[in-house]
Amino acid sequence: MKSLFRYIFLPLLTVLLIFVATCLISPSGNMPEGLPWDKLAHFGMFFFLSAISLIDYHRMCEGNPPVLRWIFWGFFVPALYGGGIELLQKYFFSLRSAEWGDWIADILGSLAATLLVIIFFRRR
Repeated sequence: MKSLFRYIFLPLLTVLLIFVATCLISPSGNMPEGLPWDKLAHFGMFFFLSAISLIDYHRMCEGNPPVLRWIFWGFFVPALYGGGIELLQKYFFSLRSAEWGDWIADILGSLAATLLVIIFFRRR
């Protein structure tokens, strides 16, 4: 049990921080013009979540994770979590608004992390 907690602590902490950042903190409207900062933030948060999930799962499996489970925990679960966050924003948190673009940015962040981590470990 202690070993499992060691591998899921950082992903769970990241999940909690993403929840707080996307549901409980009101958005600030004073971002510089020109870039879609909101979408970049979503991309970055889910890139980080997927990357640490993939790396920790790889370590937990001692460097030989079952590929489908690895992708499930590193890509599909974060992507579904992003969709769940958007639904929570739409139906439960009036300070925030749900957007398809946010969920797409979440999915793209998770996909980019999944591809980069798998390429990194396959080359190693």
